[in-house]
Amino acid sequence: MSSPTPVVLIASLMCAAGLQQAPFRTTTDIVPVYATVLDKDRLVTDLKQSDFTITDNGKVQEITFFSNEVAPFSGVVMLDRSGSMFSYQLAIREAASAFVRQLFPDDLVRIGSFGDNGGNRIVIRPSAFTDSKGELLEILNAPIGLGNTSPVFISIDQSITALLQRSGRRVVVIFSDGYDAPAKSLMAVKPKDLIDRARQADVLVYALGVVRVEDRGQGRAPRVTPPDPILEQLAKETGGSFFELRDSSDLTRLFTRVLEELHRQYTIGFVPQVRDGKVHTIQVKVNNKDLTVRARQSYFAR
Repeated sequence: MSSPTPVVLIASLMCAAGLQQAPFRTTTDIVPVYATVLDKDRLVTDLKQSDFTITDNGKVQEITFFSNEVAPFSGVVMLDRSGSMFSYQLAIREAASAFVRQLFPDDLVRIGSFGDNGGNRIVIRPSAFTDSKGELLEILNAPIGLGNTSPVFISIDQSITALLQRSGRRVVVIFSDGYDAPAKSLMAVKPKDLIDRARQADVLVYALGVVRVEDRGQGRAPRVTPPDPILEQLAKETGGSFFELRDSSDLTRLFTRVLEELHRQYTIGFVPQVRDGKVHTIQVKVNNKDLTVRARQSYFAR
């Protein structure tokens, strides 16, 4: 195998006027890792490169790129419009609208929905990623139709496809109860294949999973159904976050928290020493044991 070609990084710092860092661009030799650091539930944003250690299959790697500057992202916000989510539709519109209004310049977003118009459609609009808040809000405020089926995994898979041509951080924000129930006319996506694809595409998944509470009447305890655990697994594997939602009034806060994390992540890069076409395990640590780090846990060494 030939030695890696030199890594080319293009990164311009923010200026005091609030201009953002350009997307993190590299040759294919570098592995980008986006890390969120927490002190309990508080974001920690002032660490230095020397505070971090990253390992590849257990071996410490030299960090060849590091930044904690605010940088733009490209994202698909995918919303569950199936019948089981009927009671959340107004809260979805309000929370997603708050998310859009707080986007930074150069954040590029598309809005997706699934389960509407008979349950067979997955729609991602507009046709191209945009930073136009007006256009995104118009999409969110348009009338919707609720469906009976929930092609959750297909919708995430199609969101990843939509992001493939984008550079820099690529993000899927999915809001759903998570239980995959596509119409028979659609080709199902297996959870393992979806996780592998998200890993290969270097896409972060942020999942807001709804806990369903069904009133069974006659003094009986309600039936409580947690979100599908695949949502949490997807978030964990890709370095995103998983939030469990029990009250629709909390939805705007959670959408805002997702955006806050995206704007305050650390970008870490390293050049792998071995490219064997296999899945490698990544671990990111900081030298303060009281802090928690969330980052992707693996990558394909190709």
